[in-house]
Amino acid sequence: MYPSLPSPAPSDVSTTSYHTLPHPRSSGPLKAGSRPESNLIAYLDVQLLEVSRKYAKKFHEGGYFDIKTIAEDLERLVDVLWVSSTPTLQIHYMLQMANSFNDYLASFPPHLKVTLRLLDTFDRCFYTLITETSADPSTPLPPAFSAYQMNMTEKVRLKSMIERTRLHVVKLLESGRGAPDPLTENAGNFGERNEQIDIDTENETEVDGCGSYADDEELEIEVSKVYDRCMVQLGEGLKTVG
Repeated sequence: MYPSLPSPAPSDVSTTSYHTLPHPRSSGPLKAGSRPESNLIAYLDVQLLEVSRKYAKKFHEGGYFDIKTIAEDLERLVDVLWVSSTPTLQIHYMLQMANSFNDYLASFPPHLKVTLRLLDTFDRCFYTLITETSADPSTPLPPAFSAYQMNMTEKVRLKSMIERTRLHVVKLLESGRGAPDPLTENAGNFGERNEQIDIDTENETEVDGCGSYADDEELEIEVSKVYDRCMVQLGEGLKTVG
């Protein structure tokens, strides 16, 4: 267990390196109140508290210095949750993580490639929890995957979080031409770009502070696809109820 932007038409071609989710356990969700469920809850609470503690100490010893490390830590917790096959826990903790990540973004130099990778992971997970179908046809869900239906309150919370995140990422794109030096600038204040920021430039033209994309148009397309799977499903579902 512990190991209001227009969206373009879905495309199989993307410059972002997406995360492959692990296979959910085939035996179905953890039993409510069981020791395995309690152990998982305790583990997640401790790990998320540690992420929060390191964020509070950002740019100091023992804290975070970039958004990439936070994204990696949260991605590992998403994997643990996904293996559990327990939607009640997955929805609760993924909403918590997605909301927190949205808040963390403003405090670090923009790194859109890393940001889009984690947001796509959240998008695929939430899509599966809404539709009970895998977002990746090559990795179908096991037969025992729970048929728990995301309730209306959860859908409204998810939609609100997605709208905030999409606007936030657009702001990161607009401010990404200059990124702060995390060793000298206060959190959230954009200054000169620190040369130590981890930017992947292999075989591509660098967009300063935003990861690696061939051109601005390509980057804008990637940004416009943030949570696009979920937005389609939530739009239809909430429209029907309304």
